Amino acid sequence: MILGLLGLYFSLSLVVFPSIYLSKEELKPQPFFDVQISSNSIKIGQSFDIHIFSQNIGDYGDIHILSVGFPSLEKIDEQIKIQNYDFNHQYKIINKDTMLGAEYSAGIKKTASEYALIEIMNRPSPAKGHYTLDLSVTPKNLGIFEIYVKTIEIPHTSDLAHFPRQGLQDPQNEYVAVYSVMVNP
Repeated sequence: MILGLLGLYFSLSLVVFPSIYLSKEELKPQPFFDVQISSNSIKIGQSFDIHIFSQNIGDYGDIHILSVGFPSLEKIDEQIKIQNYDFNHQYKIINKDTMLGAEYSAGIKKTASEYALIEIMNRPSPAKGHYTLDLSVTPKNLGIFEIYVKTIEIPHTSDLAHFPRQGLQDPQNEYVAVYSVMVNP
């Protein structure tokens, strides 16, 4: 009887359960974000606010990552202040020349960052889960101050797992949405 039960167990675990598992539809998490900037033009010494609403509008995901890059900065200093966030993990400050994952490879491919950025994540990333990040920015230099924003869901199983899906590619060879504020004298 024990041998019969063991035989049944092994046949179920080697034949039946794998085929059931493989027949299940692959989950497709789908990130999205909306960015609101308090002003598109400021005077030097003034600040502007960035409010980012980020959401998984698809299926359940393991990790939701939001990245906010500042191509004119080599490091995050007093120019960038994190005002508020409701992600369940602490944000990570990344300065220029830090090794990062690239090409949506979940860290398999790497490249050095060419500018400063902030990454924050939520783990897990339930369907319809939504998160916010609020920043205050006080640029030190005149001219156009750019901000690059992107979000990625892991597992990255399709092009739906990153947002935006087209446009400018950053040094990580991943798409970013570009926002800018003019800093006047």
